[in-house]
Amino acid sequence: MRRTVVPENSDVENRAHAQADAGTTSDTVLCRRRVRYFKRSDGWFNRAVRLATVVHEGFWLGFLSADDLNAITADHYDHSQESASPEHNQRGLLDWELSAVNRHFHAGSRILVAAAGGGREVLALRRAGYTADGFDCNSNLVEASGGLFEQLGESRGVILCPPDQAPPGPPIYSGLIVGWSAYTHIPTRARRVAFLQALRQRALPGSPLLLSFFARAGSSRYDTLVYRVAMVSRFVFRGRKEALEVGDHLNWSYSHWFTREEMEAELSAGGFRMVHFGEPGEGHAVGIVE
Repeated sequence: MRRTVVPENSDVENRAHAQADAGTTSDTVLCRRRVRYFKRSDGWFNRAVRLATVVHEGFWLGFLSADDLNAITADHYDHSQESASPEHNQRGLLDWELSAVNRHFHAGSRILVAAAGGGREVLALRRAGYTADGFDCNSNLVEASGGLFEQLGESRGVILCPPDQAPPGPPIYSGLIVGWSAYTHIPTRARRVAFLQALRQRALPGSPLLLSFFARAGSSRYDTLVYRVAMVSRFVFRGRKEALEVGDHLNWSYSHWFTREEMEAELSAGGFRMVHFGEPGEGHAVGIVE
């Protein structure tokens, strides 16, 4: 009896494999095409969002006055539950704050804290053996600090003071601290320098000043575009009278981002000699009263 040998790969199987391979190749091509379309679309979308953000920031920076910008920042902190919370204000000094205080401030000295908010820095300094007083322009935070200090059996630590100013008085402090990132929220160089000069009047010669800010390495294309749009907005809509600066931004609040050179120049104009500038990402500096 004769036996019929059937090849392992019959024509039917070969055609099936060929169709499967063709289908796989087609799916791969379609997948790559969809990925390419997404990447192009995503790139254009991000450019559009970035352009819209530049126009939005620039327009309002050129239109709003310095007092308007202060009001926007104040509104944010009016609604900040963290800034007023007992948990936040009992967390102590941040690592970089503690390092700067230990290095530049004399133990047990008397320190004035500007923009003290709910009293975090004042309370931490007192617990570390310093004599500390503070002031802030936000009545909600001053009230919150009063409640916390009373609860802890501490004498009142934070008083109310108008924005961009320091309470008048004799030079009785051996150290000055500007609360976390508060300096960066003061609009215009003129106001910041005047604020530094007012603080200097409260400190003894040789006293250290610690302040923090948002830092930048230089003028990015984004910074420059925001500045140019702000200049156009200011001219066309007869907006703010105060000077504009590269590095100004307006998101949840106003902020100016500083280069090392800008910070050193402002400290000098305010009567301080810069002796320390924080590493990138830390955004703080120490000046000494001249």
